[in-house]
Amino acid sequence: MSGAERQWPPAGGKAVRETSSIAFCAWHEAYSNTARPVRDSSGARLFACLSCRQAYDLVPIADEEP
Repeated sequence: MSGAERQWPPAGGKAVRETSSIAFCAWHEAYSNTARPVRDSSGARLFACLSCRQAYDLVPIADEEP
């Protein structure tokens, strides 16, 4: 198991691997574990953290309507 994976529940029960990642938020220019890919006004794909997505009304690419 890598450092980016955790097991839950920690003691007993069925173990489930949960992955986490860290990406660079292009809006506040720092790393965040809540960053997801979004499109900026020009259509470029960049990462934005949760607070920046809320502040700038950014929709993650995975949540866009087709």
